[in-house]
Amino acid sequence: MPLEKIHVYLMPGMAASPSIFENIFLPPDRFEVHALDWFIPDRGMSLEDYARKMCERVEHPDPVLLGVSFGGILVQEMAKLIPVRKVLIVSSVKSKF
Repeated sequence: MPLEKIHVYLMPGMAASPSIFENIFLPPDRFEVHALDWFIPDRGMSLEDYARKMCERVEHPDPVLLGVSFGGILVQEMAKLIPVRKVLIVSSVKSKF
């Protein structure tokens, strides 16, 4: 019986595009990679509201969220709102949640 693929969502830093992840290779028989991208927030939108709206782009249950720089802060906020398998932060600060 084949194992279910692990869905990994990649969130770049605020001034970067998902192209920063183009050289990341995860075995395709085990992982499926999805790039997230920043969108322009509504006026007055809080970080929590932004994270909630970004969670709508996550289409798979229990994903791995990987964020770089401010993307790392965002994925930590997202993990407060949806069940995740793991949160990975790169070049960012870790918060307790």
